[in-house]
Amino acid sequence: MKKQYFLWMLLLVGILFSVSNTQVNAQASAITFTQSKDKVKVGKTIQFQAAADDNSPVTYSVSDEKIATITADGKLTGKKIGSVKVTAQSGDATVTKKVNVVAKKIVCLDPGHTSKMSGGTEPIGPGAKTRKAKDAIGTRGVVSKTYEYQFTLTLAKQIKPLLEKKGYKVILTRKNSKRALSCKKRATIANKAKADIFIRIHVDAASSGSARGASALYPSSSNKYNGKLSKKCKKLSKCVLNNMCDEAGTYNRGLFVRNDLTGNNWATMPVTLIEVGFMTNPTEDRLLNKKSYRKKLAKGIVTGIDEYFGYK
Repeated sequence: MKKQYFLWMLLLVGILFSVSNTQVNAQASAITFTQSKDKVKVGKTIQFQAAADDNSPVTYSVSDEKIATITADGKLTGKKIGSVKVTAQSGDATVTKKVNVVAKKIVCLDPGHTSKMSGGTEPIGPGAKTRKAKDAIGTRGVVSKTYEYQFTLTLAKQIKPLLEKKGYKVILTRKNSKRALSCKKRATIANKAKADIFIRIHVDAASSGSARGASALYPSSSNKYNGKLSKKCKKLSKCVLNNMCDEAGTYNRGLFVRNDLTGNNWATMPVTLIEVGFMTNPTEDRLLNKKSYRKKLAKGIVTGIDEYFGYK
């Protein structure tokens, strides 16, 4: 009787093992992506879908949630520039795909002037007979004694990380003041980078110490070098100037048409030259040299760029 009982127990164990093994073997042996992409812009969402060969449920994950996130139903959203590995899993079966998170737009910042002069002249635009000096030293603070080229680079370096945090790719025409850089060359840098917009940062000067405020300079529709971009340049100028002045409390002098600016004329994308204030005005010069004030200027410029692209 005991022997018979023992045999029945062995048979039962065998049956249970067989069922368990069958369940394991029933798990998906293969999984494939049926919908995927290898690139997404920061802030944008794309759909991933994967299917297991036995139609079992699929889960999704990413290798770095700081760069991108993915929902339970496969919606992937870019967070910052970089690359991630997307994994779809069903049971023990997995499939992966690399996805590059790219900048939503490319912004070229041009910190005006530098300490080294190029010398000589250059055409003010493509095919132009009119020539101007390649560059100039710029103005200097009447109180701070800070050179314009020092201030513009400092401000550009404050703007850059703010834009990058929002998912923009940022190009600086210069990172120091040690080499000469003509106005044409600055525009060429923006053109080669295929920038979506070109922001030229400057500080104004006047014979009168009472002159104050910020302004933006852009090409007119009659500009024979890039007049077709005038409407976009005006929109860019307005967005950046208004938001900067609102944020920093700067007096807004308005928009001005200029067709004689070499750096503007050589640009093949929407361009604006922003005069953020007057270094010849003692009050504004002091403000411009305060980090807290520059922070407001930078924030306003970034907000203006967001508004121009429709992200605000």
